[in-house]
Amino acid sequence: MSRHQLHITIMVHSPIIYEGLHTVLSQSDMDCVICKVDSLDDLEAILHSKKVDILITNPLLLVNREKDVKRIRKNNPHFSIVGINLGIVDSHSLALLDSSFTIFDTTEQVLSKLQKAGNNNKLKVTTNDDNLTERELDVLTKLVNGFSNKEIADSLNISIHTVVTHRKNITTKTGIRSQSGLTIYAISKKIISIEEVDLH
Repeated sequence: MSRHQLHITIMVHSPIIYEGLHTVLSQSDMDCVICKVDSLDDLEAILHSKKVDILITNPLLLVNREKDVKRIRKNNPHFSIVGINLGIVDSHSLALLDSSFTIFDTTEQVLSKLQKAGNNNKLKVTTNDDNLTERELDVLTKLVNGFSNKEIADSLNISIHTVVTHRKNITTKTGIRSQSGLTIYAISKKIISIEEVDLH
């Protein structure tokens, strides 16, 4: 049994899939607390008062909700999304997932992927060993996605001077100057996932 209790939220519209997942989880050795939500809005509402480590969802429920998912992730950096791949998923929705399984996977495969997602959450929280502040992490995330100083300032509602100060602090703390170096750093430290990097 894991020493780390996982708080798992399931967001699916199919009662059969929900009951199946609930049964698999509750009959496993995994130490977990399970709850159900019907939408991302419901998820955001419970995140204010409850801890959620993993959201298991049908990726189709994330279609056209990319901004909402990114906001939830930003406010809950320890959080993973595991999708139930039913074979009809667009690439945008898949890119929002940390992991996925299919309804044809064995119980062991599903549990293994969820345990791995839970362990990745701990890494996300503990690997920031260069002591970047929350605001510096925000700036770093924007930098690796190619935002200019002005765009970063506008999106975070701070001055360009403040952005420059944060950039200097990031360079001092990490010892990295280039955007490509910072991108590799952010991915390796689990500050962002490779899917979050805008490669366009």
